[in-house]
Amino acid sequence: MYARRKTRALARAALLALLTLAPAAHAAAQSPETQSEPPRRQQGPVAGPAIKLPRGAGAEEARGQTSPAQPEGEAARAAWAPQKWEYCVMAGFRYRQKGLSLSSSPTPAAFVRYFPTGSEEIEGASEEEALGNAFAKLGEEGWELTGVRTDLSLSDGNGTTRSVYFFKRPKRQE
Repeated sequence: MYARRKTRALARAALLALLTLAPAAHAAAQSPETQSEPPRRQQGPVAGPAIKLPRGAGAEEARGQTSPAQPEGEAARAAWAPQKWEYCVMAGFRYRQKGLSLSSSPTPAAFVRYFPTGSEEIEGASEEEALGNAFAKLGEEGWELTGVRTDLSLSDGNGTTRSVYFFKRPKRQE
């Protein structure tokens, strides 16, 4: 009976030692190549999946083929130069008297200002027509509408609005 207790105690001690040493022995048995790091969670503002977008219609093929760190001549440097823009604004209308008689009605013209210098008036039979003619002309010249600001003035229950239209286009080579 004493021998049986001694054997059981030795078996328990061996099992306890085996359970204690087994994880360390298993980790030592694995080589560094077979150990894999646990997956890392992405952090920061780009923690979601990456989305690849198609190239824009205005993208140049040279941009995708040349590294910006090593430009290969003037053409490559020009391809990597930041896009430059020209701007214009259409703000309000001007009215012109067409004839010398007092009975003739004034004709509205949309006032377009080009930056840094220059301006133009585009006429129409009404304000809406002048605005439409100005939009058509600017579109034909490559201008793109980028923003609209509308101001509202209230006075004694009456209100007036005034809209300003902002345009841009790529700067032309000089």
